[in-house]
Amino acid sequence: MQHLTLIVATLMSAVASSPIEIGQTSKYTGYLVSTFSDASPQVQFYLSNGNSPINFRFLNKGKPVLASSVGTKGQLVCACSEHGPTDPFLDLDINASDFSWDKATRQGSRGLIIWKSTDLVNWSSPSLRIVEVNTAGMAWAPSAIWDDATSQYYVFWSSRQYSSSDTAHTGTAALDRIRYATTQDFTTFSVPQDYIALSDTPLIDQEFLHTGANSFTRFLKNETVNQVYQENTTGGLFGTWTRVPGYLRPESPLEGPAAFADNTTPGLYHVWLDNYTQYVPYQTADLQNPSWSASSTSGFPVGLKHGSVTPLTQQEYDAVVAAYPPL
Repeated sequence: MQHLTLIVATLMSAVASSPIEIGQTSKYTGYLVSTFSDASPQVQFYLSNGNSPINFRFLNKGKPVLASSVGTKGQLVCACSEHGPTDPFLDLDINASDFSWDKATRQGSRGLIIWKSTDLVNWSSPSLRIVEVNTAGMAWAPSAIWDDATSQYYVFWSSRQYSSSDTAHTGTAALDRIRYATTQDFTTFSVPQDYIALSDTPLIDQEFLHTGANSFTRFLKNETVNQVYQENTTGGLFGTWTRVPGYLRPESPLEGPAAFADNTTPGLYHVWLDNYTQYVPYQTADLQNPSWSASSTSGFPVGLKHGSVTPLTQQEYDAVVAAYPPL
């Protein structure tokens, strides 16, 4: 599990609540992947070769683009843009000399590290914002979605909660759950609340696809079986969700989904799943009755995990490749 201590990078000035417009080849000319690897737990950029959803080049001459200097210094990226919901995941530096998973879930970071940019090129310094309460042992794998109706972002993350009397977090925690808060500026956040808290299933690694006015698909990892499953809704983020039977790929443990719509093929969607070593790409042409098949891996980068994929306009594509040339 490589998805910890809380970093969010807001890339554009606003995130639209409308879904990505499928098949707009004149509008979207490629994809930007924001991610990390075990060998280099800092934010890295990969740029697609044209509009290929699986063929990418390592940008910035193979060097990280962002590195945290605050908090626990774990690295994440959030691919936020005006094109659709954000898909952030992050990492704690598991190579740190005093690292342990038990400590990370009991006294882990309760904050988000935020970078801001209006052009994907010029970035602010990182800032640490505490979003969780004292009963939380950690906050993992954040994601954010802009809501036009309330003019604010909904920010989600995975959390583990301890009893208020267990101030040292030495006892047994409640099952992992998905929490959320709202913000208008990624500086001030509302009091966090439960979003999904099941009595029999620990959940982490939530990822959204926005597919229509009030239509969403979300992916969640069941920590008991180490598998990712899918739910759909037409009632908005807080509507009734319907579970797609089974798991996306039940033949092996998987986590950390990154999901995005295809830029050129209407109705085609992609999900990348971390097999505890690196991402493996899958796709489906039917989100309501999906059959997630393995995508081609020709040109697919190795060693990447827990990131996000953002569609780019030609102007954004050109600016990113000019600022961060590939190897």
